[in-house]
Amino acid sequence: MQTVPGEGMLAGLTPPQRQAARKEGAVVVLAGAGTGKTRTLVAGVVDRIARRGIPPSRILAVTFTNRAAEEMRSRIADAVGADRAPGWIGTFHAHGRRQLRNDPDIARLREGFGIADAEDSRRIVRRLLQAAMADGAFEEENGEVFRQRVKSVTTRIALFKDDLVLPQQAAGVVEELVQRYAGDAPDDVMAWHLAAALYPAYQAALREANMADFGDLLLWPTVTMQRDEAYRRDWGRRFDAILADEFQDVNRLQYQWLRLLSQDHGEIFSVGDDAQSIYGWRGANVAYIRNFLNDFPGGAMIALEQNFRSTGHILSAANAVIALDSGRLEKTLFTASGPGEPIEVVEFSGGLEEAQGIASEIGRRLLEGVAPDDIAILYRFNFMSRLLEEQLLKARIPYELVNDTAFWQRGVIRDALALLRLASCPDDLQSDEAFRRVINQPARGVGAKTLAKIEAVAEQEYISLFAAAERMFASATGKSAGRVRAFVATIREISAVDNAPLAERIRELLDRTGYADMYRAAGEDGRAALENLEELVGLAAEFTPLGDLFDHAALGSVSGAASGEGRVRLMTIHAAKGLEYGHVFLMGWEDRLFPSASNPDADEERRLAYVALTRGRRRVAITWCAWRGGRCADPSVFLSEIPPAALCHGWLRKHRKGPSATRTGHPAPYVR
Repeated sequence: MQTVPGEGMLAGLTPPQRQAARKEGAVVVLAGAGTGKTRTLVAGVVDRIARRGIPPSRILAVTFTNRAAEEMRSRIADAVGADRAPGWIGTFHAHGRRQLRNDPDIARLREGFGIADAEDSRRIVRRLLQAAMADGAFEEENGEVFRQRVKSVTTRIALFKDDLVLPQQAAGVVEELVQRYAGDAPDDVMAWHLAAALYPAYQAALREANMADFGDLLLWPTVTMQRDEAYRRDWGRRFDAILADEFQDVNRLQYQWLRLLSQDHGEIFSVGDDAQSIYGWRGANVAYIRNFLNDFPGGAMIALEQNFRSTGHILSAANAVIALDSGRLEKTLFTASGPGEPIEVVEFSGGLEEAQGIASEIGRRLLEGVAPDDIAILYRFNFMSRLLEEQLLKARIPYELVNDTAFWQRGVIRDALALLRLASCPDDLQSDEAFRRVINQPARGVGAKTLAKIEAVAEQEYISLFAAAERMFASATGKSAGRVRAFVATIREISAVDNAPLAERIRELLDRTGYADMYRAAGEDGRAALENLEELVGLAAEFTPLGDLFDHAALGSVSGAASGEGRVRLMTIHAAKGLEYGHVFLMGWEDRLFPSASNPDADEERRLAYVALTRGRRRVAITWCAWRGGRCADPSVFLSEIPPAALCHGWLRKHRKGPSATRTGHPAPYVR
């Protein structure tokens, strides 16, 4: 008897996976962490080809990244043969691009239109903002604050598109989006209103250049399918089955696109996990997966609960934390691999001790034979990596910083050190680069032309740029001149007091020059910068000679963490989604830091904790500090929710050597 290609894959599924893969009609597969989500999705495609006989050309499968799409394509090809793999496998943007290429006129574009990348979009927004400043729409800005403005407005125009808002509609719905995303931060609110005002001109600039940005690729096909029933039917009847990956992360635009394409045949197979919905800040809406059965009457929900990744103790902790998410869909992860090691919970007195402790423990595990690339350190915010980087470098442990810039290379840190260098020797030519870096941050009206005049005076008089600016603006009139005079006076005053502690000097420079206020005014957009600056202030307290701090920063900016195998991974929890490691260290689990006090969505923070815990395969360690950022701290509420039987207080190696461990064979539970 001849075997049908793909039947081998279907036979190797668990009963729930097989049930899900073979289910017809509208189905949502609630795939918990480590339960074989991708395998089930691929099996769903294979089943439609091998068993149901749907032609591969009439199957559309969509995911979020090119990497995920390529993996899906490769697995399907292995199962059914490369010649029988569907041609419509790709990302939302890739599929939208194919639609728009077919009908460019729906976006008022011509054939052969270009696709604007992120920098192209920022360039258009930059030009529009400059024109708005020239017209007096808002106060003139330059330097870092203007770059932040360009970035924030560009991001918000993209969010308008993700929410299916057209240019002419933006002004009418902006308040609704402000309430959803902005909160009370004045600069954040201003960015939304600027985006609403500039969105029509931005779109006109794209059309004039015969270009579509990434949002347009899906926006115009979706809007046209909503408005034109014949167009919708034309595209909908091209497919007999729609399959969607990571359904918990879809935004309004993506969701409507999927609904419109599947409206006639009702064959939509979605895979996701509402417990891993952690991207609300960029438009993802967990309600779409949670309301699936309401939106698709007669549909089915199938839960995958057997985890093939983590041990029982890790899953016990993850289940307990996510159980308190008020709107979650019911499922409980379990494993057949046994309880494994309990989760280590280690308390430290402060951040330095925490970083030293983690580095030491990693060093021991490396000596025991654990591969460096099987170890990851996860944290809630990027600023937390700095102390870790230093301690790993000291311990000569190779590491890779994933999706982030090393601490000493971050723009705000280099700005703060430039202010410090300028205040230490304002009349020295050595401080000229520092002057160039910070003279217009925040904006003081010193553009390229004004800076060229300052440089001409400095060259003619053979004095520093700071001294030249001081001389040029001493008697000049106008608002810009006043701002520059105030800046140089502040630098002079702080420079004259050379016996103040470095941490105090940095804080005074940041506050009195307006640099910190620039980020405070930016609301959520400025939060990461302020946290990095606080980390720098705390670090500066450890140095006495100024030169030692500068040398330390210079050495730290030349990181040995080149990308490659054989390195410990450092990353945020967000960046770790979809990844797994044998040994995972979760640092900074204390109140206000995690869950974050800055995130109004407490349930999303809880889902982040669930994602963090389920990255670990064999061992997970959680650390927290009794003192961080100049204040006392308590352990995260998440720790108190984990069953005591799944925890131990301290490193496992210490319990294994202790008398109680010898008697019982188990480490002592974590008790606060």
